[in-house]
Amino acid sequence: MPPPYRIGIIEDLPQVRQFLQQVVRSARDMELVCTYRSAEEAFPAITAQPLDVVITDIGLPGITGIELLRKLKPFMPATQFMVFTVHDDDIRVFEALKAGANGYMLKSSTPIALLEGVRELVNGGAPMSASVARRLVDHLRPAPGVREPEHEELTAREQGVLDLLAEGLLYKEIAAREGISISTVKQHIHSIYKKLHVGSKEEALEKYRGR
Repeated sequence: MPPPYRIGIIEDLPQVRQFLQQVVRSARDMELVCTYRSAEEAFPAITAQPLDVVITDIGLPGITGIELLRKLKPFMPATQFMVFTVHDDDIRVFEALKAGANGYMLKSSTPIALLEGVRELVNGGAPMSASVARRLVDHLRPAPGVREPEHEELTAREQGVLDLLAEGLLYKEIAAREGISISTVKQHIHSIYKKLHVGSKEEALEKYRGR
């Protein structure tokens, strides 16, 4: 049987801290290693613990859980961090993820969901409460009426080369007009083809004329 996952908890509210302790201790594949009531109490003591998962609130008194994540990540690169909080607003969700959270679950989660989330974390997943995941999806989805660009934007130089190509100039004439070498002209044209997702001058000019 593999060794149990080693868990650390950082939570300031006694009733929530007790709940987390009971949930972790109820799992045969988990071991509660340490518990802290604040970021100040946890850091740097927790960095000496070889933990698989740290479950932390972000609304901690004093140093916030988000600030704590930023401090802990460099010292515990192999540890997975689970945010366990009542906050599901966009600002806190994105700030926590940017600070190093690997999972984000709300305190309304059931004990079973929390344990499954911990297991998912150590197996490479990124567990999130449904409402949090929905916020991420909504944030990444383009706004109604906003069209995604069909291709990557051309640089000013590439646009100039394409303009001259549309006028029918040869590579050597484009090079002379732009003050660059023929080799550089070819490099720009290759980049143009790649950005426009085309394979020939004719296709590039067709897209150019249809813009």
